[in-house]
Amino acid sequence: MNDKTQFIKNLLAAFLAQGISLLASVFISFIIPKFLGVKEYGYWQLFIFYIGYVGFFHFGFNDGLYLRLGGKKFEELEYDIIGTQFKLFFLIEFFICIFVVFIASFVAVDSERKFVWIATGVYLLLNNLTLCLGYLFQAINETKIFSISSILDRVFVLASIFFLLWQRQNSFVPFVMGYTLSRFVSCVYCIWMARRIVFSKLVSIRIALAEMWLNVSTGIKLMAANIMSMLILGIGRVIIDRLWGIESFGKISFSLSLANFFLLFIQQVSMVLFPALRRTEESQQKKIYNKIRVYLGLFLPAVFIAYFPLKLFVGWWLPQYSESLKYLALLLPLCTFDGKMQMLCNTYLKVLRQEKKLLQFNVYAFVISLGLCSFSGYVLHSLTGIVISMVLAIMFRSIVSELFLAKEIGIQILGLMIQEVFMVLAFLGSIWFFHEAIAFGFTVLAYGIYLFLNRKSVKYSGEM
Repeated sequence: MNDKTQFIKNLLAAFLAQGISLLASVFISFIIPKFLGVKEYGYWQLFIFYIGYVGFFHFGFNDGLYLRLGGKKFEELEYDIIGTQFKLFFLIEFFICIFVVFIASFVAVDSERKFVWIATGVYLLLNNLTLCLGYLFQAINETKIFSISSILDRVFVLASIFFLLWQRQNSFVPFVMGYTLSRFVSCVYCIWMARRIVFSKLVSIRIALAEMWLNVSTGIKLMAANIMSMLILGIGRVIIDRLWGIESFGKISFSLSLANFFLLFIQQVSMVLFPALRRTEESQQKKIYNKIRVYLGLFLPAVFIAYFPLKLFVGWWLPQYSESLKYLALLLPLCTFDGKMQMLCNTYLKVLRQEKKLLQFNVYAFVISLGLCSFSGYVLHSLTGIVISMVLAIMFRSIVSELFLAKEIGIQILGLMIQEVFMVLAFLGSIWFFHEAIAFGFTVLAYGIYLFLNRKSVKYSGEM
């Protein structure tokens, strides 16, 4: 099988996985809050928030595997050495899981938060083991296997949601348990598919630890970059939970989950893109960058038009979350800027082995988010200010990352970036100053003008 055929098969599997993941996300975002109270849904979102950070506890080992083995083939791997590392990694994650559960028993304020902490500890173990093997599959261009594991995970999530709704559950606890069980199923599948590695014979612990250290030292910057990336939005959510309580936290988290719908497919494509690019010549990498940049630049702003029917649907289906809709409008620029960051900047900075730059950009954005969110929350006491602060930090990160990459690759993108910023301002201005119908027409007009100004790029994208 040639690389192009492998890439297409991996991409199709990734899209299938993301289609099912999108379906699960729809149920999680629209169905669960319909049956749970606002407070129960807030605890559910708190669990989802916490598990987003459990990747911190692989200490860069997974990312190191991903970077060091990127572009290799399965048969080229040293099974025994990687297998021994995996066993040691399991022991480390197991003890961290026990530690989190132990701490939760004494630190958590109420029984609901205590359960969330304990469930997070269990999920930490399952998730990091799954991602260890998942990153390995991605590195060696076997992303189809990882996509299937994601499909299994999402199918079991959907099945558990259907069952719990049929049982008319109105507590967040069984939903958390079902979500965690789904990760267990995915973990078992990954272990089975990597059984030649997982169940290989042990090598010297000294050799395995030396390899683990190489992986950690290689991946620690990428892991730190990923953690900083999540904290850009995470710090604002922590401040909201602290100052406004679990219900406001749930409403903002609901808006973020809607904004993330539009980023799901981008995440999957970037997963397939990395190992393929590692096997591609430098001149081709530049051409691929140009093509993807054109596509994203043209079509990501269309999400602003989708806001209006989405707002009507959510207002009808979940009237108790109508307040979330005004924050959704402010959060939609995340789709434009974070979409480019995930697809292009993250992928290409890893391909170019510029993890240090990626970390720097994320740290700068986190510091901006921390400063602005703290000022908005503790000084201005403005929930809206916190949301705007998070979006500004994401915009800053995307712009500086793209400018750096454009310089490295040797292309000009400043003009298109300025037009994209004006498109965002046109959408936000129409929402702020006009009635919905007028705002919709103004947004469509602005997008039409944007496409007209870039009509050569439209024609170029159609010829690809």
